[in-house]
Amino acid sequence: MAFDATRPVPWKRLLTFVGIYSMIVLGLFAIIRPGQVARSLPGIVVGGTVALTLMAVLTKFGWNPTMLRSKEEIAEARAQRAAAKAKPASSSSGKSTSRSGASTAGEDAIEGPRPKPAPTKRTSTGATNNPRRTRDTRKR
Repeated sequence: MAFDATRPVPWKRLLTFVGIYSMIVLGLFAIIRPGQVARSLPGIVVGGTVALTLMAVLTKFGWNPTMLRSKEEIAEARAQRAAAKAKPASSSSGKSTSRSGASTAGEDAIEGPRPKPAPTKRTSTGATNNPRRTRDTRKR
């Protein structure tokens, strides 16, 4: 996508994400090196600022990850995907015909799973075609 200066940036969500990320990193520094937490603060602030700026620019290019979407946007995208999945299944693809040779739209829409084929010599559930081999009868 191209850069769009009119595309809105969700500042509140971006700041929340970067703030939570920064607190997690600060907590890890406090656990790993408790004596150097104060020295790591400027690095965390600079890293958070760079991340925030990069995410804002990427948002202007059309980047919209799930973590920055509202619940309504996620539900709408999920409904669109479900509608797109259902649409090809209900339309006739030209390949499916009924067994009598005539196809109707009603039969295509209600078509269920394919019936199980009849068992063959290779797929039967009965005795196998290969007798049990022993050391004496094994081919060498």
